[in-house]
Parts: sequence; structure tokens; C-alpha cells
Amino acid sequence: MNVRNQRTIKRVFIPVLGFILLLSGLTATVNTNSSNRSDSLLRAVEISGVSITMPQEEVADILDKQGYTQVNSTLFTKQEQLDGRRKTIFRIEIENTADFRQITYHRSLSGGRVKSSVEEKPIPAFELDTVQQLYQIVCENVPETVKAERSCEPAAQAGIHAGHGKFIAIDDHWAVQLSATASNSAIGIKFFTYE
Repeated sequence: MNVRNQRTIKRVFIPVLGFILLLSGLTATVNTNSSNRSDSLLRAVEISGVSITMPQEEVADILDKQGYTQVNSTLFTKQEQLDGRRKTIFRIEIENTADFRQITYHRSLSGGRVKSSVEEKPIPAFELDTVQQLYQIVCENVPETVKAERSCEPAAQAGIHAGHGKFIAIDDHWAVQLSATASNSAIGIKFFTYE
């Protein structure tokens, strides 16, 4: 390779390399900012009045005031009677291990015969705010490729879903579960405490 070719390669290669490094730095900054935003938003989300950052000793008192019964150190349940023999069953589980802290909430109907309705009923108002907050974090203001990876379905009054009801990794420290309809819901926030 002659000197002239070497100079041409240096003139082209060095600016291209600089541009690539600049782009990777910007991407890292954007990812860090997005991660910081998700972190602060997820810390603030409350599921039945309980946030991921709430001290364990406060959780039982808050859930007790809402009619939940503490089944064991991690599980709280309650039931609400509906028309006929139907009930709504609520279940909140709070796990706190050396590796993660997790809140999961499940609501389902039980008993009686399930009748399909032509008109889809909306997600209950007492859940809607939490579900919408989680949907915004998981599915809004993210690239289309991320929406596809997270299996984000269009939000509707009758249902809000992402990840096919399974936990979705938001970043290295956070995961979210999101599936809500009038008849049942599965909502969760998981924070991995390891470095």
C-alpha cells in the first residue's frame, strides 16, 4: 500500500471512527436518561396504595385498611361479593429477597357462570390509574422496535396489555407485568437489587 492510499484511508477512517464513537456516547446517554426516568417513575407507582420503595412494616397497615387479610409474610388477599354467587378475588404478594423486591397484584372473578357480553366493560376505575402509568412507562415514548419486543397492544378502555401477561424487562434493574381487563388483572413491578 502506498503512502497516498494510507493518507486517504486515514482521512476517511478517523472521522468515521470519531462519528461512531460520538454516536455510541449519545446512545449511552439516551439509554441512561431513559433508565433514570423509568427508575423514578417505577419507584412512584402505587399498586393498591403500596409502592416498591415502601417499608415492609407500612404495607400490612395500608392493605388492612383496604380490607385485605394477611395470609402469610408475603401474601394478602380479599374478596368482594358480586351479584349472585360471583366474587372478585384480590391477591397481592410482596417478595423481598437478597436479589429482588417484587409487588404482584391479581384480580379475578370466581363462581357462577361466565356470560359473554357484546359490550366490553371497562377496566375498573380503582385500577385504571396504575395500569395507565405502567403502560406509559412500558409502551409509550419508546421506539417501535421496543414496543414490538415488549408485545405492547394498543391501549383500550376494555383492556391494556403488554408482554402477554408475563414480566417484561425494562432495563437491568426493572421488570413490569401488565395485563388488565374488566374481569381480571395481573400487574407487577420487580426491582433487582444486585449490582
